[in-house]
Amino acid sequence: MGRYRISYQKRLLAYLLFGGLFPLLLASAMILYAADRVYENTQAKGGRAEVQRISREIDNLVGSYQRLMNPLLVRGETIAFLRGERADVENIYGDLYAILAGRSGEAAIYLLSADGSQVIATDDLPRDYRLPEHLHWGLLGRAVEGQDWVIASADRYEADRRETVFSMARAIRQGEELLGFAVIDVRREALVPLIQRVQDGNEGQIILTDRYRYVMMDMLDHHREGFSSVFSTPEEGTASESVFRDYAYSSSDTGFAVHLRQRLDSAPLDYLFRLVLMVDAVALCMTAYLAYLLSRHLWRPLHSLALAMRRVRSHDDFSVQVDAQRGDEIGELALTFNNLVSHIRTLLAENRERERTLRVAQVKSLTEMIKPHFMYNTLNLIKWSAKLGDSEGAADIAVQLGKLLRASVSMKEFVTVAEELTFLRTYLKIQRRRFEGRLKVTVRVESSAYGCYVPKLILQPLVENAIQHGIEMAERGGCITITGAREDGHLVFRVKDNGQGMSPERQQEVLARRDDNHFGLYNVHMRAVLNGDESCGVELHSAEGKGTEVILRLKHWEEAPHYD
Repeated sequence: MGRYRISYQKRLLAYLLFGGLFPLLLASAMILYAADRVYENTQAKGGRAEVQRISREIDNLVGSYQRLMNPLLVRGETIAFLRGERADVENIYGDLYAILAGRSGEAAIYLLSADGSQVIATDDLPRDYRLPEHLHWGLLGRAVEGQDWVIASADRYEADRRETVFSMARAIRQGEELLGFAVIDVRREALVPLIQRVQDGNEGQIILTDRYRYVMMDMLDHHREGFSSVFSTPEEGTASESVFRDYAYSSSDTGFAVHLRQRLDSAPLDYLFRLVLMVDAVALCMTAYLAYLLSRHLWRPLHSLALAMRRVRSHDDFSVQVDAQRGDEIGELALTFNNLVSHIRTLLAENRERERTLRVAQVKSLTEMIKPHFMYNTLNLIKWSAKLGDSEGAADIAVQLGKLLRASVSMKEFVTVAEELTFLRTYLKIQRRRFEGRLKVTVRVESSAYGCYVPKLILQPLVENAIQHGIEMAERGGCITITGAREDGHLVFRVKDNGQGMSPERQQEVLARRDDNHFGLYNVHMRAVLNGDESCGVELHSAEGKGTEVILRLKHWEEAPHYD
């Protein structure tokens, strides 16, 4: 495509506009990128700080329980109770509930003698703490081996441990003698307010795991606690991969890890993006408006001319015209285009008129060729009837022939199906007299087709061909069945005989007009095509010794067409 010739001033203005728009878009992209990086870093810093605060709060909770319990474990009355000696149990209970500070639902404390005979508990004793059978197993076994407090996650699959998140235990000794254990179960009710207080309304999924990544607590879904993945890994390319960020922090004191999955809040970035988009949109509109003003005077008429040429090429629409009022070279080009289209339109109209005239001439020629064909056969029949002395038969044949001649010489090129069938029955009267009872004809045409129009004398050659080439040579005569119906926008007639039939090679010769004995079939075929479309015409279905079926497909006409 050639370049439009634009003045230097206009090109310079276009370059300046482009030079102003491109840096604006580049700066907008850099601002959005930098804002996104800063926002993500801020979110990441906040997420890491949040899990560290939660971890410190849990460490403080654990430390507070241990500090409150340590003085109680070395008191004389506690030692006496564990030895099975008489002690002030009510005082010990009071100290335990004082440690819980009225929050008995958040934790449970157990004092257990080593032989299991002495138990002080603020709640039902879990099965795992029954002594002496569990002395060297689980949490108590680890406490026996250690000298200080030990901590472990609770078994989420035990029915009596569902609300316990983790447990702490310490072996109570006097010298080398093991007297018993102090056990603290920390429950979900103690951790949920703690975590919510730290989050302070921030959204995010909190999960606690031990050093073995055993899920001790899931704030959103309790059913995922136990041996399961901390977070489901988002598939590559999915929305979760870019919308969520995961943070974790492990405590060196307890070994517990706090995991946070946080949804990135895109509202600030969306606001900034909309603001930048609005600024860019305003700049773009101004640039587009200036470009429109500059190019309108030159581009618009050329574009109109291109659309007109495309319409002529794609839709063969030669009525299109373009504005040719300009006084420059573009106006001269538009005027030339209009004159060219008008000239082509005139040539096409003349060509269509010549084709229509030729088509009418072909149809009339084919119709006239039929008349002498059946007239010769009928006159021959009258001659032989007269020679044989059948004057009454000859007179009747002459009457029927007169009817045929009146119909054939009428000025109408198209007749209704009902009129065509009347003409055909007149012709069949002549043929029945000729064959003296050896010819049987059945006509079944749907009444809905009677009012449709067909070319005149279109069925008679088919019946004549069936008689002459299918039945005439058979001594016993034969049967002809004529049917007609409307099918898919066409009129379909079938003429079937039980005569001698023909070979496939001869069928091809008949339709190709290489067989002069079947000229009538070729004639009907050409008339059907000329008065219809490509799907119209004659089809032959025949087998030697089994008869022939001729299928005639005609265009459906509700009104007679006119070729004048």
